[in-house]
Amino acid sequence: MNNASSPRVPWQSIEESLSTVQEVAGGYSHAHRGIITLPDGKKAFVKIGVDDNTRKWAAKEVGTYQILAETQYPYIPSLMAVSSDNTGFAIEALPAGDGWDWTDAWTNARLSATLAAMDALTQLPLSPAQQKYFRADTISETQDGWRQLAASADAQQVLTQKLLLAGRQDITSSLNIPREANHSASFRFTHDVLVHNDVRADNCAWHAGRKEVKLVDWNWAQLGDKRFDAAAFLVHVQRAGLDVTEHHAGRLDKDALHWLAGFWLNAAAQPLLPGTSEKSTLRDHQLSSGVAALDLIHILTTH
Repeated sequence: MNNASSPRVPWQSIEESLSTVQEVAGGYSHAHRGIITLPDGKKAFVKIGVDDNTRKWAAKEVGTYQILAETQYPYIPSLMAVSSDNTGFAIEALPAGDGWDWTDAWTNARLSATLAAMDALTQLPLSPAQQKYFRADTISETQDGWRQLAASADAQQVLTQKLLLAGRQDITSSLNIPREANHSASFRFTHDVLVHNDVRADNCAWHAGRKEVKLVDWNWAQLGDKRFDAAAFLVHVQRAGLDVTEHHAGRLDKDALHWLAGFWLNAAAQPLLPGTSEKSTLRDHQLSSGVAALDLIHILTTH
């Protein structure tokens, strides 16, 4: 049985080892995060909330790891330690030196294994109490980007400028925002299975030798829509250079892709939140994701 629900290391040992922390790439969280070396030489990945928002999400992750371990979900690293208020935790480190790949180097084997891990998540038999834990939405119809764009001429102008700078005049000349908003308004999320909502390379470790996948960064997990989860993930892989339509076109729902495109493109047109580094690539990432979602819809429609 996965032992992630039973932390094995006192939190004091984690705190005493924080001076050894090595920062890791990836992610957009302000939480204090990195890999530490414990007194016995073992490595651990640590995430500690530093403000109200990051402390809330850290606590959400702790509860998620514990529930997933209780259900014997095998696609997670073990939970090693938890702070007394659940706003900091340590999980088993999965370093590149031990064969774990966190890069965007996708292969069909890695893609299939990750989709299998996502499928297994949707099939977990959650108790009523566990379902209640994941009931709060992190993604829902209220975040419809197309309708938000339709209501803001300024955001539309910013988006048009960004698309033109990206060389996508084909999109700017064909987009009809009111029409896209009417289309997205008909999309209804299901809330019947557990989904991760943020599977991408830096949240998904792959060990080619073991053919093994481990998923991390669970703060967006919810009872949600597997069409949405799969579409968002496959857009990420498509952007990384692997053609996901060759073997997995059947997993792509055009309405989910359309909703996601609006979500990302509207986000790309917004100013960065206060406190975000001016060097952040988040808005560029969101623009590229929205464009990739539209391109996938075109491929599915024309082939």
